[in-house]
Amino acid sequence: MKRQAADAKPLELLAHRHFVEEQFHDLKAQRDAGPSSHMDFYSSGVGEEQMQLLQESAGSLVGKRVLDFGCGMGWTSRLYAERGAIRVDGFDIASKNIGVAEKNAKRDGLENRVFFRHLAAEDIDYPDSSFDIVMGKAILHHTDLEKTAWQLNRVLAPGGRAFFLEPLAHNPFLNLFRRFTPSRRTPTETPLEMRDLAIFAQYFSVSYQGIHLFTLLAHFLLLITGSKSLFTKTHFVLRRWEKPVLQRFPYLQKYCWSGLLVFQKASRPDA
Repeated sequence: MKRQAADAKPLELLAHRHFVEEQFHDLKAQRDAGPSSHMDFYSSGVGEEQMQLLQESAGSLVGKRVLDFGCGMGWTSRLYAERGAIRVDGFDIASKNIGVAEKNAKRDGLENRVFFRHLAAEDIDYPDSSFDIVMGKAILHHTDLEKTAWQLNRVLAPGGRAFFLEPLAHNPFLNLFRRFTPSRRTPTETPLEMRDLAIFAQYFSVSYQGIHLFTLLAHFLLLITGSKSLFTKTHFVLRRWEKPVLQRFPYLQKYCWSGLLVFQKASRPDA
């Protein structure tokens, strides 16, 4: 009986996490307006830049089976299909997101190539080795990493690759901002630490690339001035020399806002 009670507690905690996450993202999907433009650096063009980097890293999707890991309202799933994926499956913890995703896929005539389900990352039940490529943006840090890594390994085909853009936890200035803006995120999410990569290294060859360190100054200027023009100019200048500096001094990458994570599954089980 004691063992059953001990086993039940983690399940209860995971169920609570799923409840909190679903409630938050369902409410987010319902909002008519997002944050004010004064603070909205999440939609200042950086998101598009990060998605371009994610797509370039994944390479050609032609003929691939793709899993959109935390698909939101499904625009990324439709994008992957338009880029040549033979089939795209997307899941999200927010049921309202899935409703919008299905509606838009049908509108665009993609309902026979793009498929959506209401699932949590830890509970996905796609068949083993279903996907050649998995892609996700700001999703892993919402999940139980041990369970998610196991599921990711299970559904990826041998030789498959997974690409994720995730917030990182090591920059003290970012952490201060996060502390003072709790409404912008769920109470159950946690930015990734470098030690978290060891969880995925149990199953995959793991690499990462830090994104946005010095360019955080441009975000700060947007926050205090509200000027997107100033943000764009400053970001462009800083981005040009940020990349070579991070390449020369790779230890600085963990202090970036985000990291591009790449997980490569071995082509043979014994590799």
